[in-house]
Amino acid sequence: MTYVIQCPVEDGVLLYHTLTCCLVLLTHEEKKDIIAQLELIDFWFLVPEEHDDRKLCHQIRQLAQLFKPSEKYITDYTILTTTGCNARCFYCYEKGTKPITMTTETAHNVSRFIITHRDEKNVKISWFGGEPLVNIKVIDQICSELKEHDVPFKSSMISNGYLFDIDIVQRAKELWQLQNVQITLDGTEQTYNNVKNYVYKKTNAFEKVLKNIKLLTDKDIKVVIRLNVDKHNIDEMAQLITLLHNRFGTNKFLSIYSCELYGKRTPKDNAALYNQRMQLEQQIEMCNYKTTRKLPKDIKLNRCMADYDRSAVISPDGHLGKCEQRRADIEACANCSYYPQCFWLLMCPNHDDCTPELQKEHIYNIKEAMKDEYLRYLNRNDNNKNEQEDETEI
Repeated sequence: MTYVIQCPVEDGVLLYHTLTCCLVLLTHEEKKDIIAQLELIDFWFLVPEEHDDRKLCHQIRQLAQLFKPSEKYITDYTILTTTGCNARCFYCYEKGTKPITMTTETAHNVSRFIITHRDEKNVKISWFGGEPLVNIKVIDQICSELKEHDVPFKSSMISNGYLFDIDIVQRAKELWQLQNVQITLDGTEQTYNNVKNYVYKKTNAFEKVLKNIKLLTDKDIKVVIRLNVDKHNIDEMAQLITLLHNRFGTNKFLSIYSCELYGKRTPKDNAALYNQRMQLEQQIEMCNYKTTRKLPKDIKLNRCMADYDRSAVISPDGHLGKCEQRRADIEACANCSYYPQCFWLLMCPNHDDCTPELQKEHIYNIKEAMKDEYLRYLNRNDNNKNEQEDETEI
């Protein structure tokens, strides 16, 4: 089937089905006669040549939507404390818009809404902006009110990292229940300071943010560093990764990944940037900063939190946002093995095109997740084996 992705490993080859979300291992012996492996037919890895794969995918997706249980509660919240920011990045999608900041009254209404619409599970909050720390008082308020009503919650944050300090990190750990922070770095010192163009004068923002990353990881708060890359900075990103490794060493609370800035490029530029990013990903893995990936467990029925029934996006003025308009297939969908996990939305201005490099990146991420899943499987087997040996000795 079109939707089968192969990844060689030491013991044979892993096969992952992006439609059924089934992962199997074929040993070297089994690979020699694939047709004889009846399980591959039973689980739709092998189909007749004339089989219409995309038609089956559409049918399964429609059935999955029909049988999808209705959600009574909201558990995941993305809360924009403000659309204002202390940085002035040239690529910001909010550039030129009038900032809106959440009031304490709106913050109280937000906490009441969360309390009213929750079930017994943990509430997950993602603080977003703008720069969420520009309006830190409403974070304090919402978290305090949730605690007063014994609402169990965890939070994460998308931040530029500049406004953290010792006291705020301590509050984030204890009051906000902050588990992880994503912080973007746009290059080495000079490039970073130029791109961020903070409103503060006579300060080395790059150095301040690195110090804050250490404050966070020292408190066991995970930091995910996102490297925003494009032609203007890709050549110095390898140097930045080396700098980070020299600065932080091996740190289980730190991970790094690269991401292309949105924008139109020529096919040649797309290919060149993708190849350079793949080299960065190899360097990140060598430094033990690779993010652990997980394989999808179900067919994809929504693109992101904005169109997921158990989630809500709350703007600074208190409005709830949803995005539900799915885009039609394009020619590139026909032979794409990632297709069952792809869900494009008309309302997403940053996802209006598909390139060969984007397809390659999706497949690359799936293969990395396959290897991570297989490694977890091997580790579980080793642990079980060790436990059995310990019981035998006793």
